[in-house]
Amino acid sequence: MMATPYHVNMNSDQALHLVKVGASLLFLNVPASTSFGIDLQMFVVGPNFKGVKMMPPGPHFIYYSAASRFGGDTSPITGFFVYVISSQVVVRQWDPKQEHLAMLPDASEICAEGGK
Repeated sequence: MMATPYHVNMNSDQALHLVKVGASLLFLNVPASTSFGIDLQMFVVGPNFKGVKMMPPGPHFIYYSAASRFGGDTSPITGFFVYVISSQVVVRQWDPKQEHLAMLPDASEICAEGGK
């Protein structure tokens, strides 16, 4: 049985507003089958997952649990809070050894304002 895709109930005015002022969370190289959550929603990511866009400015809780490379088991849930501002882009990269979303070594690559 195939799961129904996640659906957001949002009118076109709300969507246009978030396109203009929403933040983007770019998560690089997250392995497929990782459980990924933001605020009150949790998903299992596929091979094309790159992150989340149109996030309302403010605080958000990001959490995840990597699937075992050997199948079946998952790692403990790990999470962090992020406070985003309008049009901000937050970038983290998957560290396969530690199985977590790591900040990039260059501070200028961690957070950059987009569209300005």
